[in-house]
Amino acid sequence: MVQATRKLAVGFTLALSLTACTMGGERGAIPESSAEQLIPLGRLKSIDLSGDLPAAEEFPESKPPKAVGELRKGPRRLIAYTQEGSCGLLVADAANSKQSLIDITSAWPKNDSEGSKRYPAGPYSFTSGAGSSESETWASLYCSKAAMVIEYSSKEHAPASDQKGSVSTKAHQGDSDSLTVVIGSPEVRKTILRQA
Repeated sequence: MVQATRKLAVGFTLALSLTACTMGGERGAIPESSAEQLIPLGRLKSIDLSGDLPAAEEFPESKPPKAVGELRKGPRRLIAYTQEGSCGLLVADAANSKQSLIDITSAWPKNDSEGSKRYPAGPYSFTSGAGSSESETWASLYCSKAAMVIEYSSKEHAPASDQKGSVSTKAHQGDSDSLTVVIGSPEVRKTILRQA
């Protein structure tokens, strides 16, 4: 009887160990308990740009965009915003923020089966845009309800600076022109940048 009980206990412990190993999910994934508590982009604290958010004709007067992150890279300002179920990115001249080089928006995916799962906290919709040929600036925007991931490339050999809001960045080794910018809660940013 004692020997049978020991075998059952060993079998039960082995089963629990195997279950724990297989429930870890994808590498870099946000744990399920945390994923349920993700802060939606629309609930992130807005940043004050003192009226510097470049105006775009398609913004309805009643619902202006909400800036949630900003940084500088050389002579450019990158401004991330949300507006009525979508993400947006404005890349503007730092000396004249009303002059935008890139202005792209992407709606949040409508459900979990729509969009890309390239990064944690998805799914993501995707859009990209390029600036003028002189600026050699390019940006892509991945948009989910809990995070924005911006892949930015320009000819400016300058580090990111003057970060405001819920922003984290990662410069790519050996490529000072390329930058990944993540907007979201601190846990989401940390998880995404580990994978970027």
